[in-house]
Amino acid sequence: MPKVSIIIPVYGVEKYIERCARSLFEQTLDDIEYLFIDDCTPDRSIDILKQVLEEYPHRKCQVVIHRMEQNSGQAKVREWGMRNATGEYVIHCDSDDWVDIHMYEDMYNKAIEDGSSVVVCDFYSTDCEKRHLVRGLTSTNRDDVIADVLLWKIACCLWNKLVQRELYLRSKIEYPINNMGEDGVLVVQILWYANKISYLREALYFYYNNPISITNDITDEKIRRRFIQATANVGIIKQFLVDKSSKKINDALTKYIFEQSYLIVPLAKCNKEDLKKWRASIDNIKSLVYKSPYLSIKNKLVFYLLLFKSKYLK
Repeated sequence: MPKVSIIIPVYGVEKYIERCARSLFEQTLDDIEYLFIDDCTPDRSIDILKQVLEEYPHRKCQVVIHRMEQNSGQAKVREWGMRNATGEYVIHCDSDDWVDIHMYEDMYNKAIEDGSSVVVCDFYSTDCEKRHLVRGLTSTNRDDVIADVLLWKIACCLWNKLVQRELYLRSKIEYPINNMGEDGVLVVQILWYANKISYLREALYFYYNNPISITNDITDEKIRRRFIQATANVGIIKQFLVDKSSKKINDALTKYIFEQSYLIVPLAKCNKEDLKKWRASIDNIKSLVYKSPYLSIKNKLVFYLLLFKSKYLK
């Protein structure tokens, strides 16, 4: 059994896959399984990956390159990876990012030393010119960490979290079907089932914040599609946390639901059908928003004014 399995979705990353692959193949941890999952990429990403692999012959027997039958999106790709990984611990890596060569050895050793099912590290957000340090945790208490994820105080990403594979196998993890915000759905479940959460206070992952991909071209249809995906993810998290949560998590969940529903508010202010969708999405927090410790007075005023307006819909 490999010590660590790394799941790497591949789609449209021919400009970045070499950098990512080299950082993975040069890891100081020898006993690794690499699962590169080709989501029917339309470019030369896989060809470039294979060329790089030729320079690391000792890694060839550790590499699986799987092609999905059709383009399925990151959520499905990651699910395939989890179902086929064989390592003692599992972690994800995005193929346009890269990692410190000590990352997986350091995280694995921390997991074994502490007897933890989850280890979290810091990371850098970078555009290759400047980089910004992002702390992975503010606490190792389970309820605090889950609340921080829901409050966006810490990143809900999977790629800075090493997880014992047994945790996935013994727990009833529900995989999201959407490709926006799916990390948060999985992370909340993983953290809940963790027997112990450890924190490695080192920035070992480099998240590439590509400035070219940033766009202000947000159409009404894109807003509605994001809202649908967000509310689906909210549904999974709400159902999972029912009868499990502390007051702190419940308060954080109210703010999380508020923020996800807020995605459609710009349209709901002037469109009756969108207002109906918004109202349906916040039905179970109507009586909770006013006493939320995490929402501002302005947030609450906008919320209840919109709710008042929605009462007169026909």
